[in-house]
Amino acid sequence: MPEGNAQTQAPFDYFRIAFFLAALTAIRAIAFPSEIWQGDYSRHANELIFGFMLVQLFGFMLKALPRWVGRPILAPPLIRLFLFAQAIAFLLGIYDLVLGAQLRSLIGLAAVIALSVTTIRARAIMAFPLLALASAHAGTGVIAAFDLWPGATMLGFCLILAICFEVGNRIFPMVIDSGRTRDGRPSRPLPAKWISLTQRISSLLTLLLWAFDLPYALAAALASISGIIWLAQIAPWHAFQYGGVRFMSFAMLSKRVGFLLLAIQAWPGSTMPLAVPQHVLAIGGLASLAVAIATSMVRKRNGQSFQRSFLGTTTYLCLAGALALRVAYALYPEHGLGLLHGAQGFWLAGFAGYAVLVLRRRNTPNCSH
Repeated sequence: MPEGNAQTQAPFDYFRIAFFLAALTAIRAIAFPSEIWQGDYSRHANELIFGFMLVQLFGFMLKALPRWVGRPILAPPLIRLFLFAQAIAFLLGIYDLVLGAQLRSLIGLAAVIALSVTTIRARAIMAFPLLALASAHAGTGVIAAFDLWPGATMLGFCLILAICFEVGNRIFPMVIDSGRTRDGRPSRPLPAKWISLTQRISSLLTLLLWAFDLPYALAAALASISGIIWLAQIAPWHAFQYGGVRFMSFAMLSKRVGFLLLAIQAWPGSTMPLAVPQHVLAIGGLASLAVAIATSMVRKRNGQSFQRSFLGTTTYLCLAGALALRVAYALYPEHGLGLLHGAQGFWLAGFAGYAVLVLRRRNTPNCSH
């Protein structure tokens, strides 16, 4: 339901600022010239996994946890302190990327600990899995920023994928059911528990096996099949006419397809580059899902749940274009850097649109897709 005081609130809510900082981090991770990486392109991945997603997750928790806990989660001065510190870390990263990442990781871990203390005291059990994964991700980010373990980046990638899937599996059914009831359709029951449990366990198992370079083909295949069955039982096409639903469905489907491609890639004799499932999961199942959930929250905050906007649709199409061109480059690198530069351009345009969307007081309603 739209928030009742959406008309009277200032646009710069704390979670919007966090989303905006996350968008700037995603833009920097792609846009800056090679000199900023000082020859270490692993920092590109770290900027997205432990930069963009860490701040994005903080913004999500600022908005979601008070509802789950039933009371304010952090004092406003402490929230402002964390956001200001993250802004300083971002600016410091322009001068020294490594130093900025180290400061950002420590701030992120401190923020997750602060959020966890309040949630544990409130005994909000439903938030415990998310906070456990967020703590593991933030701690891994510290290890990666201080270069304490070469495998930290891969583990962090798997952890943030697990977080996005956990959040998406909670939010997506509610979004679709809300759209369905708006259209006069009856509510549908949630997917069978065994399907939900199977796809959750197999997804986490796949990510853990992948992170530690263990055989994951069978687990990935099971995660894909059970996830597609789960998605079909949600029936998202019942709400496709509403703003943002198609893109969120695209992001949820990308996760399932990513696991399927991961299983194919890991099968003996496969010639598929690992970059293909990796980017389907990273851009489609991770970045796209994070943007879809965040813009859904912004629409709700604006009192415009499910309303379409031209800027929103353009943003989503740009991210889908970035995914298509990046996968094409992984499959056909002989076609040159044009595909890669095209993917970069779509990514920059998509996150520029996202940065504007999260700060706008109101989207443009009733525009066609």
